[in-house]
Amino acid sequence: MSAGPSASGYLDILVKSLLGGLLIALLLSLARLRHYVITGLLVSIPAISLYTWWWIGREHGADSLRVSVRAAMWSAIPWVAYLAVVYLLAGKTPLWLALALGVLAWLIIAAIFALALQPRP
Repeated sequence: MSAGPSASGYLDILVKSLLGGLLIALLLSLARLRHYVITGLLVSIPAISLYTWWWIGREHGADSLRVSVRAAMWSAIPWVAYLAVVYLLAGKTPLWLALALGVLAWLIIAAIFALALQPRP
């Protein structure tokens, strides 16, 4: 049994959290400067998937990596559903409701895909 993450493991998590926070600050700054197209494109940057798939590939091999990538390809459909709901409801409902219903649409479709794509024993 492992004793838990080492100090360097916690430092790794802290660095990644800071980098994620910097990316969010950059996105918010660009939005404030009215660079909405650039902000929208940067939201889809594969920063998280690059690190995650590097780790999965190195630690668990190509087969596990392919399973994860296949699931990510299918995740584009729930993401588009989320975006469509937010787009259609923006300005017609309160912002919180548009975002909440977008997340709900994402959760429902993602759950369907998760159940359908789950490997069978």
